[in-house]
Amino acid sequence: FAVRVYNLPMINAFALPGGRIVLSGKLIEVAKSPEEVAGVLAHELGHVSHRDPEAAIVRITGIQVLISLATGSDGGNVLSNLAGFAALLRYTRSAEVAADSYAIELLNKARIDPQGLKRFFESIRRLEEAARIRIGPLGGMLATHPATEERIARIKPLANGPALPVMSQEEWQALKRICRNQANTSSPGSTR
Repeated sequence: FAVRVYNLPMINAFALPGGRIVLSGKLIEVAKSPEEVAGVLAHELGHVSHRDPEAAIVRITGIQVLISLATGSDGGNVLSNLAGFAALLRYTRSAEVAADSYAIELLNKARIDPQGLKRFFESIRRLEEAARIRIGPLGGMLATHPATEERIARIKPLANGPALPVMSQEEWQALKRICRNQANTSSPGSTR
């Protein structure tokens, strides 16, 4: 796998086909500890391990072909797009649960406290609650991820002894400085 950090204006991380993982610099900036970032990275490694990005491409293509065959259309009408989107949401939510489980297992094996991932999800929950007021109830129906509360509840403390630090406090502060400096000197699409 390969990890890249991009100067994106959002808090996000995602896996791409070919074992590539993208973290936004904003995610690193808002994370309160390196264990939070390690938890997110472990989650994305779950997507890479399960080949979720490749499976999503195959699913979208397959759904569009099936809808085209069933309706005699080119698969571009509103009904077929909605059906494809609904099927993809269902798959995406289950892939997120599997990636969370992978992350928790990987963090435990590496003796990195999974509570960092839990704290990150708790921060996301607070942001979601603020956004829900602006977006309304429809946002939850269109969510591609399981409810954050469910994700938080599944994360338990480290199972196998004392946690190992992901990096020293000095290394963590240096990483945050790099992201802050890049955000102040780069265009939104540049890499770090």
